[in-house]
Amino acid sequence: MRDARSGVLPEEVLAAILGRPGGMVVEGRAEPIRGSSGAATCALTRLTGLARCAGEEVPFRVVRKELRPVRTGRHAPFAGDPRHWAYWRREPLAYASGLLPAGPGLAAPRCYGVVGDVLYLEDVPGGPENPQVAAARLGEWQAATPVPEVPWLGGHQLAQRVRATTWTPVAADPRIERLWRRRDELLALLARLPVVLSHGDFSAGNIIAAPGLTSGTDAPTAPTVPGTTVLLDWATLSAGPVGADLAALALSTFTDPLDAYLAGAERLRGRTSSWGTARPWR
Repeated sequence: MRDARSGVLPEEVLAAILGRPGGMVVEGRAEPIRGSSGAATCALTRLTGLARCAGEEVPFRVVRKELRPVRTGRHAPFAGDPRHWAYWRREPLAYASGLLPAGPGLAAPRCYGVVGDVLYLEDVPGGPENPQVAAARLGEWQAATPVPEVPWLGGHQLAQRVRATTWTPVAADPRIERLWRRRDELLALLARLPVVLSHGDFSAGNIIAAPGLTSGTDAPTAPTVPGTTVLLDWATLSAGPVGADLAALALSTFTDPLDAYLAGAERLRGRTSSWGTARPWR
């Protein structure tokens, strides 16, 4: 079997896409996906083509995500630390854990398999999500989801980034330097907030308004979920202070999604909230 770069899929991945074993790729194409990706992402490729199964030809499309540890920069020494945000093996573990949201509302792309250091993921259709919708669904998910005790869950990303950063004098607004000088004080305030399960990069480029979740074929084997907000790139899944993901959304969309977030979390009134108490950041 040829490498998946040429459009061919591992047998177990193809079986997961088709929903049954015994398929064979008869035509395949590979298209590199350009643009920003996570620190642990080596390459993203969209694989499309035709598979034959039980005498029927079925079109498929799937995203191949190759992983590797970050090797340069100030965070490279922490790529092997399971509690650091830059831990390069976290995303496959997250998909295998069953912790990721699966809708309705907020969902991760379906994972069809992990082969070595390669993820095969649903190629999600759709466009940019409305920030208010994304915020509401984030609030509902975080209020409903307890922070798990797993050894690979990241710690407070901002605190880890600040610890690895040194101030270099630049021609910047003096307010920025004043904030930097207060960094320990501000991080201590964040440490007093409730802890939630945090995506770690809840920015506009990772949030898709999908018409529905389907299989990797054009003939879905499972019902779609209408109006799903699909969240990409789970490599920085972590335990973080409530509001960290919301801040990333606000900064990337230039909106104020706080009210929508609180409305989503408020839907949990009458049920037990999962927001944990403050705890020391690693």
